[in-house]
Amino acid sequence: MKLGRRVGYVLAVSVTAVTHAGFGSGAPPIVRVYVAGSEEAVTGSRDAIQDRCSRSNVAVVVRDAAGADEALLGSSRAPGLAEAYVDLRVGTPPRVVVVDGDSGQDLERRTLPEGASLEISIETMAQVVCAAVESSLAARATIMASVARQKPVAAKPERRLESEARWQARASLFASGANFGAGFRAGLGAGLGVTRGRAPFHWGGFLSVIGYPAVGVQGADGLASFGLFGVRLLPLLEGQASRKVTAFAGVGGGGDWVQVSGVRPPPGAISSNSDTSFEPMASAMIGLRLLLGRGLTGWFALDADVDLERHRYVVRTSQGNESFFQPSRVRPLALAGLSLSLGGGVDEERGTPSEARR
Repeated sequence: MKLGRRVGYVLAVSVTAVTHAGFGSGAPPIVRVYVAGSEEAVTGSRDAIQDRCSRSNVAVVVRDAAGADEALLGSSRAPGLAEAYVDLRVGTPPRVVVVDGDSGQDLERRTLPEGASLEISIETMAQVVCAAVESSLAARATIMASVARQKPVAAKPERRLESEARWQARASLFASGANFGAGFRAGLGAGLGVTRGRAPFHWGGFLSVIGYPAVGVQGADGLASFGLFGVRLLPLLEGQASRKVTAFAGVGGGGDWVQVSGVRPPPGAISSNSDTSFEPMASAMIGLRLLLGRGLTGWFALDADVDLERHRYVVRTSQGNESFFQPSRVRPLALAGLSLSLGGGVDEERGTPSEARR
């Protein structure tokens, strides 16, 4: 009889060790039950509890308490879902105590009716233990679900858009003010801007055409009409100053077509036909672009043009050639305009793919 009990105890310890080893890898939680009573009470309790708790997907380990009392539950705490102490000793009221495996708090504490047969006491005890286990599992599932709802969900990385590597285009209309050496002149222009990528610093470019309507220029007591049409191409380096503001700077060049026509020749001079000349120009620009809405931006820039082939206009008189007008070699400009995105998948607001907008 003692040999059988020792073998049963060894088997129970083996099952506990195996179950505990697998608990971290998805094994069912462990419920330990200590039964104080005869060998028949221990064996019957094991069969009844394992049968009753089978639907809860837990690993039940029933041990012989070897006459120990309820203090056994607090003597050595091993990882598990719950622990129970069952007192089925002859001469004592049948009792069941179930405690939480982590906190040691009571899950159930009940004294069973006296005078019932051992079989009825075992069956009632199994119902009490397994009901407490099911309640503990339900409570833990509720807590886990609440934590899962409150846990911030990591944002999935945005799928890299193919269009991120393409040149993004913007069409612009702008106004300009410049001084060519004969006072302030206003002009109108159009341009095509491009940028590449979405890094904080990125390359771009700006191609523009601008025209200044012909205006009168006076000199040497004469009057002439001065008009200009220019083209510029500037590679740009752009930087994201803020979420909606982009700074840019560029150096490039182009050319101006200048047309001068005599209106009123100076005294003693002869009126001539219109004269058109081409002047190669170097240009530098700095500016800011502000996102106003989806695809619409406003921008402002300061520009400085340098005439690489300076022309001088003269009038021929009886005394010889006399200087009439000489445009400035360095010409400051101010530009302001609006740009509209031509598409391509990325808005001006960097890092916000249009496909990902909600």
